[in-house]
Formats: sequence, C-alpha cells, structure tokens
Amino acid sequence: MKSKNSLQVNSFGFTLLEILIVLSILGVLLSVILPSLNRFRQNSILNTETQEMITLINRARLLSVSSKNDQQFGVHFEATKVVLFVGAVYSAVAVTNEAHVFNSMLTLSSIAINGGGAEMLFEKVTGSTSQNATTTLLVIGTTASSTMVIRPTGVATIN
Repeated sequence: MKSKNSLQVNSFGFTLLEILIVLSILGVLLSVILPSLNRFRQNSILNTETQEMITLINRARLLSVSSKNDQQFGVHFEATKVVLFVGAVYSAVAVTNEAHVFNSMLTLSSIAINGGGAEMLFEKVTGSTSQNATTTLLVIGTTASSTMVIRPTGVATIN
C-alpha cells in the first residue's frame, strides 16, 4: 500500500536533450536549404530582368521598323537601367523616354558597343543598326550573369 505522501509523476514532456537535438537538426537543414533558395531567387530575378531588357530593345527596334510618328528609336544603357528613347539623339530629360530600372541586386557590368557610347539607334523601316553590341547583366556579389548580343540586323538575343 502506498502512502498518501508519495507523489507519482507521469511526465509526457520533452527533455532538454531532445529539444537540443531537434534544434540542431533544424539548424543543419536550414544551413543547407537557405543558400539554394537564395541562388534560386537570384537566378529568377536575373532571368526576369534579362527578358525585360531584351523586350525593351526589341520594342525599340520594332517601333523603328514601323516608323511610329516618322521617328526612329534607340536604347540608352546605364549600369542601373536601360532607356528606350525617341529620335536620333538620347536626352535624359525627354518626357518620351521609357526607362526600365533594374532590380537593386543587378548591375549592367559590361556595355560594349561598336563605335563607343552607350546608345544603340535603330534605323527606320529596316530596324538595323550601324553598331552591334554586347552587354552583361550581373548579379552583384556573384558570378551569375547573362549576356545579351545585339546584332547589326538589330535583333537582340541572349547568349
């Protein structure tokens, strides 16, 4: 017979050791998963911005081919943005400019245009350009990048 003063404890909780083991396993899993998720995010942003840039360049070409408002169109390149402009000369203050600013994780690291400068100008009707260009969009702090080539025909492609 048990005495009234004896205390019987049924414990269904976790011990400190079990909690530490679970936390350690979670820490290891997170250290493996988070870098992969970050790379995926960076590549997704890079691909999206690359497509946006190609679209803007091809749009400038198509507007020149159609000779909209009897004008030719071009693209101005900067480290943080690309700008579609109207006319034969780029003006930073023109109200007709259409800028696409890159995500802050990206920079246009290389702009190589035959003949120099930072503008590509497309001819009316043909859409061709007297220049060809290569430019690289880079994820800052990494080696992830995409390179675009604009051929003399005016067609922009991703390499």
